[in-house]
Amino acid sequence: MDIYDSDASDSAVATRDDAQEILDALQQIQASPELRAEAGTDPERVLNRFNLSDVARHAVAFGIAGLLVAPVFFSPENWW
Repeated sequence: MDIYDSDASDSAVATRDDAQEILDALQQIQASPELRAEAGTDPERVLNRFNLSDVARHAVAFGIAGLLVAPVFFSPENWW
């Protein structure tokens, strides 16, 4: 077995783990009115609850920003 194959395999597993962490955290935030409200006032505290890797933490922070901003842009009153 080539050393590069092992590195690529480890990287793929880490990427899948990060992706699953991101999806799980965003789903939990989206499903919980309490977490959404807390994310609006103290996103750092919400991120700390999930104990995410650095990559996943940044992605979830970006997702939280999107969850908070999207309703403003896509509300029926602002459509036209």
